This record gives sequence, structure tokens and C-alpha cells, in this order.
Amino acid sequence: MKILFLVSQAVLGGHILSASTVARYIKKQGHEVSFAGGCGQLTPIIEQDMPFFDISIPFFHGRLPTYFTWKSFSSVSNLRKLIREQNFDLIHAFDARAYIHAHIAGLLENKPVLCTLCGGTDPQYDIPITDKIIVFSEEQRNKMVRGYRWSPSRVQVIRTRLDIDTIINDTGQPPVSLDLDPLVPSIMMISSFDATKSTSIRQVMKMLSRLADHQVPFQMVFIGGKGAFWEEMRQKGERLNAALHRKAVVFTGPVLHAYRLLRQATIVFGVGRSAFEGMAYAKPTLVVGERGFAGIVSPEHIEQISYYNFSGRNQQALCADETFAQVVKDLLLDENARNILGRFGYDFVVREIDVKHGIGKIEEVYRAVLAGNSSLFKIRQFCSLLTIMPPIWRDNIWHTVGMPLKRLVGKVK
Repeated sequence: MKILFLVSQAVLGGHILSASTVARYIKKQGHEVSFAGGCGQLTPIIEQDMPFFDISIPFFHGRLPTYFTWKSFSSVSNLRKLIREQNFDLIHAFDARAYIHAHIAGLLENKPVLCTLCGGTDPQYDIPITDKIIVFSEEQRNKMVRGYRWSPSRVQVIRTRLDIDTIINDTGQPPVSLDLDPLVPSIMMISSFDATKSTSIRQVMKMLSRLADHQVPFQMVFIGGKGAFWEEMRQKGERLNAALHRKAVVFTGPVLHAYRLLRQATIVFGVGRSAFEGMAYAKPTLVVGERGFAGIVSPEHIEQISYYNFSGRNQQALCADETFAQVVKDLLLDENARNILGRFGYDFVVREIDVKHGIGKIEEVYRAVLAGNSSLFKIRQFCSLLTIMPPIWRDNIWHTVGMPLKRLVGKVK
């Protein structure tokens, strides 16, 4: 089978890494695999394993994130040309935006398309129908079934997307030298510093101040960056370092192979993929997501945490800073508890997230999508496409005309 994996852009990020990992393992099954999307930091990494085609997919309409805009017509045209030249049997898109572009190109070129939805809030709009889609969590499956009225048989949960062997057998050097004190326990968190991460990072910073008040020794390493928010948090970290008269908070900025740094961690704060990477190293892992601290990866919390795809959305209200600090303090001071939790997390991630265990299921989805690519079903897909586009264009038009007009009227008043 000849398969094209498609993403919006090959930037550093959990779902791009997941897509490239799945693609590599599909290739190991004997399929001919290529990758496409806008070029980014991960392009040269992906090119080591498979051909990469630069297909730019627009992300914004002005400043508004959108799924389709005027520039999308050029992207669809380029994608159609690539499909014709390479004669792919199947296109596997790894986000809703890429999927809508691939869906149109696939319809016009008579090629089946499927989608893996990454993250619990994706998609922001309904997406065109296909025989099956893959989601990472029950939360997302219920969103598609209850929210967008998809047939339950068309939405399949397949969590597996992390190459555990590559992580634990990787003997490469860490991307940066942290120069940590080996006698002081270290906390590590891999995260971008965009607006969606501000709540989690701010709560961690407040928790660190509480730990300092309790005179608990720690070293905190924030892995990722940069941007205005990164600079704001870096300055807060420097102030805390000055108050403690030592290097207690470290910021690495963006790095490749960030997971290698987690070898040095005592405990890991994570969300989604970064949590899995901590668990792969058998590190006790706390989920700190878009609503702050959401629990420890433990037998007591794993069902709820995994339902929400390790995102932290199970936390309805922001946890008190003092409560968060007490949990971290107890873990830092209890090596036996850390060992038990680390082993539990490792067993879970190997059983549920290791990519090897899901490749057979993904191949079954491929076969179902290929078998369902009939002429009658394509008519249904075309009608489905017509129904999902108006809300996208409505929001684009409102962003272009309505919002500026509303601001102008407000100024006049």
C-alpha cells in the first residue's frame, strides 16, 4: 500500500511527532510511505526515514486560526498534483485542518482519505465524513459521537503513538547541558510557551514559590520556548533564583530530542506526549495541563486522566497552589513512592501508548477505508463537505468584516 501522511506543518509539537512515529512504523510493516506538510523544524528529521513533500497548508485567515481560506485552494491544487504524480493509495491526515484539504483533493482524485484527530479540542468544526477516523481518547470519541452526531462505528480510539524503544534505548547526548546539582532533586517540564500553556506554566511558577517558602530543595527545568510569554516567565524565574541565591529555575529554550533531558529528572510535569515521555523513563509524572495540576499518574487517577488524553481537562477548577506544592513536596521527599509511581506509569505507557501495539489496528482502519471508497459513498462525502464549509466561511467573513465594523461602531459611540 502506498500511503501519504499529511500534517499542516512539520513543526516541533506532539501531534507532528506522533504522525511521524506512526508513519515510520507503518513503513516497517512493508508499506511505501511519504510525508507532506509545510516545512518546519522536523522536516529534516522526517526526511531521514521517508520522502517529504512541501505542501503549505494555511493556518490563519488574517489573525484568526481557521480550517480553510482563499489560500487553501492553492494548497488543494498542489496536493492533487502530488497525488497524481505519486499515485498514493491512501492519504492519512493527522489533524482536522490537513484532513479537510486532503478530503477535497481525495474526492477530486478518487483517493480515500482518513483522519487522526490529535488533542481533545480538535476539531473546532465538524469535519467531512469518511469511513473511519482515529482519535486518541474517549473524550474525543464522545465529542464526535455526541457533539457532531458521528456514527460510533466510524470513530475508533487508538492511543498508541509513542516509540518507547527509541526513547529508552537512545544513548544520544542531551541537546543542552543543564549543569544541575546532583544532590538536589530536579523537576522537569517540556512545554511550548504559547497562550494555551500559560495557565499550566503560571501555576507551576506559583507552586515553586510555595516550595521555596517551605524550604524544600528543588531544581526546576522548563524545556521549550520562546516568545513574549517565555521571556516573562524567564524573568520570574530569575527573580526566584535571586531570592534563593542559587540556580533553582532553568529555561532551555526550544530544543530537539527534548525527551533526553528527562533522564536527569526526579519527577516530571507533563501533558500529552511529554507526560508519556516521562513515564517511558519510569519517572513519577504529574499531569499539568490547560487547567493546571490535574493529578498524578497513579492507579487512583489513571482512568480519569487517560479519558481526557492526559490533557488536564479533567480538572474543572484550578488546584490551590498550596495543595499542588504539598503533592510535589511529598514526592520529592519519598523515594519509595516515586519508584512505585514511576513503575506504574512505565507499565501503562508500554501497554497503552507504545506504537507497536497499535499498528495492526491502524492497518485494519486502512483496509476499511479502502473498502468503503465506493461511488455512492463519495456522493455522501461530497454532500458532507458542503455542510461543513459554511460555518468556516461564516467565521472567516465575520473576522474580515464583522469584527472590524463592530470595533469601529464602538469607537464612534
